[in-house]
Amino acid sequence: MKTTINYYGYDTLLQPTDWRAAAAVVGLCKYFDHFRIDYKILYNVDEKPENYIHGFDGIIYKSDSITEEKYLDFVESYFEKYMTHSTILSILGNDEFSDEQIKMVNDLVKSKTVLKGLLGKTKFDGTNKDIFISTIEENRVEIIKNIFKNGNNLYKNYCNERLIFTDDNSTCRLRGYNVDKDRKTSILSFCFSKESFDANDILEFDFIPFAFSNPDMRETYFVNNNFSVETLVNTNRAFSEQLSNTEGKGDKNKLLLVLQNSKDYISYDVEIISKSQDDAFYSTLFVRLERLKKLRELSGKSLYLVKKINDDYWFNLEKEVYMRCLNNVLLDDVILSMLKFYFDDNSNKGYIKSRTDLLIDINISWKGNKIMDEINSARICGFKASQELIRLKSSNKINSYKQKIISALCAHDYDRAKEVILSLSAYVGMEFSFFYKFLENAEENKDIAFAFASALTETNSKNSENND
Repeated sequence: MKTTINYYGYDTLLQPTDWRAAAAVVGLCKYFDHFRIDYKILYNVDEKPENYIHGFDGIIYKSDSITEEKYLDFVESYFEKYMTHSTILSILGNDEFSDEQIKMVNDLVKSKTVLKGLLGKTKFDGTNKDIFISTIEENRVEIIKNIFKNGNNLYKNYCNERLIFTDDNSTCRLRGYNVDKDRKTSILSFCFSKESFDANDILEFDFIPFAFSNPDMRETYFVNNNFSVETLVNTNRAFSEQLSNTEGKGDKNKLLLVLQNSKDYISYDVEIISKSQDDAFYSTLFVRLERLKKLRELSGKSLYLVKKINDDYWFNLEKEVYMRCLNNVLLDDVILSMLKFYFDDNSNKGYIKSRTDLLIDINISWKGNKIMDEINSARICGFKASQELIRLKSSNKINSYKQKIISALCAHDYDRAKEVILSLSAYVGMEFSFFYKFLENAEENKDIAFAFASALTETNSKNSENND
């Protein structure tokens, strides 16, 4: 929350009362530190302003220290990698130019509408660099502002680009919070009264893009652990650095891997705000420490498996498990998917089975069920039943029974699952000791049936020993 104060020459207090204000605080701290502008942290001053909100830290600063000129200078420095004009000026710093450099300059000019409007009629040929340099320098402010506000991974990703560095807006400038003030406020308001619509928007929200992680990722993140300004700034700095140093495909996978290794700076419940370039809104992931600890326990477990389901969806086992862990969701549906994948690829049956068995063990630990004796019994019985079917020259029935059990479990038809297991027991002439626990409460102990179905394989005894 932004509050006007009168405090020893400082006139503004911004406290991280919600994630928007918290992100603005982080962005402002980077801005002030860049220009070495003096500001104070609320927790560090002995005498607090009269009208501050108790329970929240904040920053105290002079509102006139925020100017559009300084703001754009900071943009140019912070997002230098995306400032096309800076890249052009760097190339033009040479005395001689190769054909490749000449082509690059012309391509860069064409890549940005503002540069194309200023320099599009002049083609760089290696001898007229002074024209390009002078034009860029004379229009530098306009160029920076246009590149920044229209960048899909820059300001435009976070805010309505038409509202950059504006004040007193009737609706919030952030994506997902911004509405057409002339057409939609009555719909959002109480009893269709425009007067009852209250939108919180402040100039400081323009600093939110600097708080989110790595702009080179399509999905960026902000960790809202607003216990103090110091933890806000330090946590997001460490989080961004670790994201940059994490190898992996997919931004969400990187996020999950970083969370696994975040014990040095995240040791409590936190809120993570994400913004994807593909979405016109922000998303929230609330990470509880209890679930974060379980996520860290998964570190080192081999969960890699990526499978194409259709043109629009790839199944990523690691991501599926990690997201369910954070959201406190069990792995029942993932295990069933893996059991079905077993029939899709003959070359990877053993690999899929080993991952399925690992998922069952993880699922049991999350549930807290003390049924590992029955799980081990189910696996032994499944293996021995498979061997007996092979001995009886009925190996074709292994997959038949396996499919029937999986189909019944997918349909939550536990009576049918029991019938199939009993039928198999009678066919091979074996007593399945695990079955009695499954019989007591099939819904609660479905992992026993998962384990038994997974253990039904056509692998011969010698290969099974090698695999084990």
